[in-house]
Amino acid sequence: MSIKEIYSGESKSAEFVRFCIVGVIATALDAGIFYLVRLFAPYQVALVSGYCLSLIVNYLLTIYWTFKKKPSTGNLFGVIAAHMFNLFVVRMSLMWIFVNIMEIPDRIAYIPTLLISMVTNFLVVRFAVNKTEEKKTKTK
Repeated sequence: MSIKEIYSGESKSAEFVRFCIVGVIATALDAGIFYLVRLFAPYQVALVSGYCLSLIVNYLLTIYWTFKKKPSTGNLFGVIAAHMFNLFVVRMSLMWIFVNIMEIPDRIAYIPTLLISMVTNFLVVRFAVNKTEEKKTKTK
């Protein structure tokens, strides 16, 4: 797959590669904020802080570049709902399991939590964005 195909291609594989690139950018922002805030706050606060700030960047890049859609109230709420599900159901649950049950230090538990949530995030956000577009198409 060429750079041009990744940047502007419509295939599902190009879409997935773009999603991964956006994910790396948002993840770096998320992780940086997590580890910075974790220096002076509990892991729950650090997790929410990093995730919420990276969500803004992630939303804009996901809508405009990954899925090549136009921002709308529907996809905004869909993406935010998908991310909140991912944050509060997937990530918080995994962190709690790793830290409280498996007794893994939170700074280490963050890494597998992040990796697992990347997969669920792609699936849930893709569903939310496409569902919004389906509704918009049906109403026209």
